[in-house]
Amino acid sequence: MNRLHLKLIAALTMVIDHVAFVFFTRTSDLYSIFRIVGRISFVLFAYMLAEGFHKTKDVKKYLLRMGLFAIIIEAFLIGYYLVSNDNMILQFNIFLTLFSGLLGLYLFYQPNQYLKILVIPIIIGAELLSFSYGAYGVLMIILFGISFNKVTNMLHLIFLNLVFINVPLLSTLGLSEYGKFPAIQWYSMMAIGFIFLYNFKPGKYRLKWFFYIFYPGHILLLYLIKILI
Repeated sequence: MNRLHLKLIAALTMVIDHVAFVFFTRTSDLYSIFRIVGRISFVLFAYMLAEGFHKTKDVKKYLLRMGLFAIIIEAFLIGYYLVSNDNMILQFNIFLTLFSGLLGLYLFYQPNQYLKILVIPIIIGAELLSFSYGAYGVLMIILFGISFNKVTNMLHLIFLNLVFINVPLLSTLGLSEYGKFPAIQWYSMMAIGFIFLYNFKPGKYRLKWFFYIFYPGHILLLYLIKILI
């Protein structure tokens, strides 16, 4: 399984997740099934972003691209809020989380120790500002970027899930109310199976700009359909 395959799986599972979020009632079985499948998506995107950090020829340009797309999507969310009064500002923009994680990795690998310390407020800020996945997502990107060992990546994900999901660790400690996610987030572990199959090859087609455009494009399409129906 090459990088293109991982990207396509991440994109497909993301669409499935968002279809449930936009169109299905929260109590339906189909909603639960689609959301379970959707837990795969972010883990794969986080993994590929961390790998891209080490492979890109220019990290600053990489950061600039991520930042620009984050701004474009945020502008769309603000516009949608003004039209529909449905407030998803900062909360439904995965590029803010991806940008924060990438920036955190960039700072972590700086020789200046004072720059490394700035990773901490980035993680805290992502949580306080209610970015999509918050501190959990930013930490995932950083931890994936620290090690490419697949077993270590699996252990990193298990650790994050134990800390941020309300069961079983937090509930055992009597702290389940501090869990950021319900138990369904444990299905994110399914993504590790695809990562173990990954052969580190790029694939026949890169389609780099397609995946940048795909995220805002599919969200726009879904909400246009919702408005029309």
